Amino acid sequence: MTQSAEGPSAATPTGARHDVGVDEMFFSTTDAKGVIEQANSVFVRMSRHPRQELVGAPHNIIRHPAMPGGAFKLMWDTLAAGLPFCAYVDNLAADGSTYGVFATITPLGDGYLSVRSRPFQGALHDAAFSLYAQVRPEELRLREEGATAHDAAVAGASRLGELLAAAGFPSYEEFVWTALPAEVESRLASSAGIPERPEATGQLAGMLDAARGIDVELRRWASGLDDLQSVASRLLLAAPQLRETMQRNQETAELIRDGEVGERFASAGVYLRVWADMAPEVGALVGNLLDQLGELRRSCAETRFRIALAVLHNTTVGQFVVELADGLPGAEEARPAIGDLCQALEEGMALTRQRADLNVSLAASAADQIASIRDLLELPQSMIRQWLAKADRAAAPFAQVADAVSAQVERTQADMDLLTELADQCRRIAVPLDVTRVDALVAVLADLAGPKAPGGGRRYLSSTDGSS
Repeated sequence: MTQSAEGPSAATPTGARHDVGVDEMFFSTTDAKGVIEQANSVFVRMSRHPRQELVGAPHNIIRHPAMPGGAFKLMWDTLAAGLPFCAYVDNLAADGSTYGVFATITPLGDGYLSVRSRPFQGALHDAAFSLYAQVRPEELRLREEGATAHDAAVAGASRLGELLAAAGFPSYEEFVWTALPAEVESRLASSAGIPERPEATGQLAGMLDAARGIDVELRRWASGLDDLQSVASRLLLAAPQLRETMQRNQETAELIRDGEVGERFASAGVYLRVWADMAPEVGALVGNLLDQLGELRRSCAETRFRIALAVLHNTTVGQFVVELADGLPGAEEARPAIGDLCQALEEGMALTRQRADLNVSLAASAADQIASIRDLLELPQSMIRQWLAKADRAAAPFAQVADAVSAQVERTQADMDLLTELADQCRRIAVPLDVTRVDALVAVLADLAGPKAPGGGRRYLSSTDGSS
């Protein structure tokens, strides 16, 4: 998908479609301008262009004219910020047939790595294309009115952002944080995984073993992160309830302190005054807590995205090693790309670990904030309970008022108990990743991929690897 905002393919859409197989993954590497440098055999087959026609061509050789320029504008803006990009895309093959993919593009050195696979999430795929169907006609209308391709793409990107926000995604980033993990999870459930090749020897055999080992570790990481994200989401939903409870506490206390009812409760006045005066302070603390929990949820979502991207890149390594081991047509010519794949995996794993460490810090900070709120509430809550236990509830309106205070005290306690329980779960789950085995396996892949080129450039896998 790494291509310019405009520049349709020379092919003309025929309306025919062909599908990407469940276990098929294909990739390409490009330079900074989107010119294809390497492509695996699956890409050649799906695009129906000869390999010699693909390599050296701009990636928009497969651009489908129905795709909005705004999508590519979003892509280039994201990549320029050094971030990976994902999208549902229709590509156009050389014979005019269309094939749909879920595409990821990752910055890599002075170029990009693009990995594509079959789309599995029908609802997300359909939602994306419903937006494209609204945006592309608007872009074409602007072009007819004299707008440049760039200006039409800018307008299209803006419109896509508006439509995404209306669909519940505040940013495109939030959309891809949802889409990529969902796609990878569905693919893992449907696919046979990284194939085994018992006959492979040498470097290729070692790389397949390492890729399968990394896959096991990444799935374990993803499972733990899913648990943390679930708890963080529950905390984010529960925290506003405490703020509402504190507001009701303040209203109840002020009602009792005023007028004739207040005179009947003079002995409890000091407790109720503290209870009421504390509500705004606790409300402010809950506001800060919500900010922290929102950051934790976003960080978990990004970490989950990063793990899913690492799974995708690792699977691509495994699939391409199998192409080499099987001696598929064109695989040998694309052999240098193995270094790019391994480099992308290495860099992605490092970013995943950084993000996971941030999760630990954010979870601990949120738990500490909850503990502070609990400590702040404990004394007045205890005082009011003691007063309620000693007071005579026989006379009206004492019974009704005392019941109201008692209900508010219990509601506050229930809210705090829930938040404390969830915070404790956060502390237990949010622990630093055990990276020992993954680091060792990634190092194996990197070593087998070969030394880096002078200046820290790309690696190249030797051709004497036992694949024949």
